[in-house]
Amino acid sequence: MKNRSVKKLPDSSILKHIWPYQNKNSDTDLSLDDMDFLSRDDLPMITVITPSFNQGEFIEQTIRSVLLQNYPRFEYFVMDGGSNDNTKSVLEKYSSWITEWKSETDNGQSHAINKGFAKSSGDIVAWINADDIYLPNTFLSVIKAAIEYPSAGFFYGHWSEINSEGIEQNTFSPKIPSVLNLLRSVKSYVAQPTLFFRRTALEEVGFVDENLHMVMDFELLLRLLSKYEPAQVNKILASYRVHPDTKTNTMDLLAWREREIVFRRSLSSKTIHPDAHNYKSEIMSVFFRRAAYEHFCSLRVLEGLRSICLSLFHNPVQVLDLRLWTKFFNSS
Repeated sequence: MKNRSVKKLPDSSILKHIWPYQNKNSDTDLSLDDMDFLSRDDLPMITVITPSFNQGEFIEQTIRSVLLQNYPRFEYFVMDGGSNDNTKSVLEKYSSWITEWKSETDNGQSHAINKGFAKSSGDIVAWINADDIYLPNTFLSVIKAAIEYPSAGFFYGHWSEINSEGIEQNTFSPKIPSVLNLLRSVKSYVAQPTLFFRRTALEEVGFVDENLHMVMDFELLLRLLSKYEPAQVNKILASYRVHPDTKTNTMDLLAWREREIVFRRSLSSKTIHPDAHNYKSEIMSVFFRRAAYEHFCSLRVLEGLRSICLSLFHNPVQVLDLRLWTKFFNSS
């Protein structure tokens, strides 16, 4: 049996920075109503999975943000891909509080997430990457929403963006996601660290696509939104960290290639929302136009030209987009 008393958590004085999770008795910000709520015998179980690989600089902050959530019913799995930095020593330090952790070679982040899902028993399931953090009392807020909206398939909220030092750069409010809005926007309307899924919904649509390494959360949302309504939690739930080694910074080309696969597959699916089929040409044209713009900005001229041709194929009017041609000539 794990000793989950936060009063006995390892001292965090070795951390480089001060975090809200330093306080070992951080329940003082709970109202009396919240304390009564948390004393209920029927609280849903939350499962959190952290996929990890060589994020030793940040993973302790992630772990503490999970363990110090002031929520009594949760399980926590860390699936590390065989890191060769200090990650394993951090996991050993917190092993008494983590339900289970493994450090072994895997097939990437999506595989690690699904390994955690397979072990989980929670009614509400989430994953948080090893460089992101939850804000205090996030679990409490999500569970309140899960009880208030029993038909919702997943939950999402506001988020902040932090840098390597943990300094907040921006805060963001989500837009209400729908299949059509997601496909028209190309990128997700919500931040992955704020997503919490109802287990029954995941079991119906399937877990993360292990063939995807960059846009698996986007693709999962499309499947969920084809069958379920979401519910928004009106508070900042998590902080998304942007740093030089972030995958979105280092693997942008792969992300666009995966998006193309997801868009083509989704728009040919019989289960996708019918509105998406009605706007297929428009959606694909806009997708390739935006892809071309990003490729030119990153000086990937051949990829940009390919995307322009595909955008024109779906909607020849895109030839009039002067911004796109400006980027092309600047990148040539």
